[in-house]
Amino acid sequence: MGNYLNTFFTSSYQKVGTFRVAGTKKQGGNVASYFCTPDGQVLHVVAGPVNAAELLREAQWVVETWKLAQLEKQESGPGLKGIFGKAHAERLRWEHGLRQHELPARTDGLSPAVLAELLKRPKYQALKSQGRVHVVLAAAPLVPIEQLYQVVFERILGETISTNPVQIAGLP
Repeated sequence: MGNYLNTFFTSSYQKVGTFRVAGTKKQGGNVASYFCTPDGQVLHVVAGPVNAAELLREAQWVVETWKLAQLEKQESGPGLKGIFGKAHAERLRWEHGLRQHELPARTDGLSPAVLAELLKRPKYQALKSQGRVHVVLAAAPLVPIEQLYQVVFERILGETISTNPVQIAGLP
């Protein structure tokens, strides 16, 4: 898996929440893995911790969807946003059982507040974290990461954004 990620992606991390370390165990906090374009537009998000096989599957989905987008890239075609928006909508249908009329309408340039409101709709509240990611990215494909990370962390993962340092148990 590491070789695949290193071949197709550049890795980075940013702490946006807080947690506590007791001995060698991390307590609290959460994680989200973002797959972005070089300029920070989000292609996909894996919300929460997953095993290596699942992370690899999601990374491969991003790469294959990107390749499809490059093949279909034309002046009159749907463009990168259209292809990724459609791909997320298809995953909502196939993996989460939403019908065509239940899929979110694609709207470019949604604000974090509008994205958060979208997730409050009853038909989306019952979805698991990954389904809720697909809702947001079907409605707002290639949204800039700075407009999305707080929605993912707070509205999908149920965590609080915090700049507090990591707490080490037993230290003042």
